Amino acid sequence: MTKMPSSRIKRILLNPLVQLLLVLLFVSCCYSVLSTDVISFFLTISVNLKELLIFVLPFLLFSFVSVALSAIPREGMFFVLGLMLMVCVSNFCNVLVSGTVGFLLLSGFQTSAIAETTRVFSPFFSLDLPHILGTTHALILGVCVGLFNSFRPNKYISLIINTIHSWVMKFMKQFFVPLLPVFVGGFLLKLFAEGKMTGFVSQNAGVCLMMCGFLVAYLSIWLMVAAGFRFSRTTEILRNAAPAIVTAFSTMSSAAALPMSLSAAGKNTKDKVLSDAVMPLTLNFHMVGDTIIVPIIAMLVMVSMNHPLPTFSGFVMFGVFFVLNKFAGGGVPSGTIMVTVPVLQKYFGFDDSMIAFIIAFYGVVDPIATAGNVAANNFFVVIFQKLRAALKNITT
Repeated sequence: MTKMPSSRIKRILLNPLVQLLLVLLFVSCCYSVLSTDVISFFLTISVNLKELLIFVLPFLLFSFVSVALSAIPREGMFFVLGLMLMVCVSNFCNVLVSGTVGFLLLSGFQTSAIAETTRVFSPFFSLDLPHILGTTHALILGVCVGLFNSFRPNKYISLIINTIHSWVMKFMKQFFVPLLPVFVGGFLLKLFAEGKMTGFVSQNAGVCLMMCGFLVAYLSIWLMVAAGFRFSRTTEILRNAAPAIVTAFSTMSSAAALPMSLSAAGKNTKDKVLSDAVMPLTLNFHMVGDTIIVPIIAMLVMVSMNHPLPTFSGFVMFGVFFVLNKFAGGGVPSGTIMVTVPVLQKYFGFDDSMIAFIIAFYGVVDPIATAGNVAANNFFVVIFQKLRAALKNITT
């Protein structure tokens, strides 16, 4: 029998999905033999890691947005801003579609509400860090500083925002992300020990399968629009994009699939300059897979936790800030769901247990969401080329 190289074993164990599955397996097998103090100890770690995350998130949002906008050349400003506007509109429409489908699924499909329990676990203490800057204000400030620094470059402003960005990324990549299994594990211990996890996956598997099926159907519409509803063109675009989609699914990284995406976009558009300009810009911002899956998962968690579904106005506000936060999730594993935490708390009323639930759930479906993001961006480049050509014809 061939022995698996240690480097490959290490790479597998460092995979975020594998780590989350191992944590879920450990917690489900061992929670019943752990004492109350042990569960409270791990819960204390999770609660305080969440406090640190909420404290850092405004700086994450500000630095990502300001650094991204500062990097836009003045002469390319209108092209990039136009593209970003299209991405925002697309993401918001996707959220509305996802919300509509989610309401239909959860109202017309039998879901399982988690039984209430009198056994409640609490952390030993909470840091209760001050919220220096709200996430909304951080986004607005990031946009203003980034645009100003693009039109009037200033080395001191660039130094400040790049320093903040560097420190935030070090916190996320070197501290928080390695502790993500512990962060989720503490909350999962609470959910299992309080009896809130019983039967969730088995009794709600149907909704999850229908959600994934809807994402595939939705992406198929994008593909057909990009192909002009021609079968031969549809197969050509899909064949060129397939390596990037498979890579994204297996690595859970849009960045890892970027070389394949650039090659596919060049073949599908026959315009390497356009594809090389559009694909990297949409890589971390235009996330169709996330904007379809996350709202449905959020509503499923709400129903399962006996929490009322959001009002229409509450869902719209969630959609607006969920879309804006898309500009700050790139480059961080599970970044999409991390930057969404304060939005879920404010507009959907998520508590710590619900946050842990959706983070763990998202970790499992992350390969599907990432593959959806990459597939949609490959189709989007072709659609963008068509819209750009149509606009030129109108203006000339």
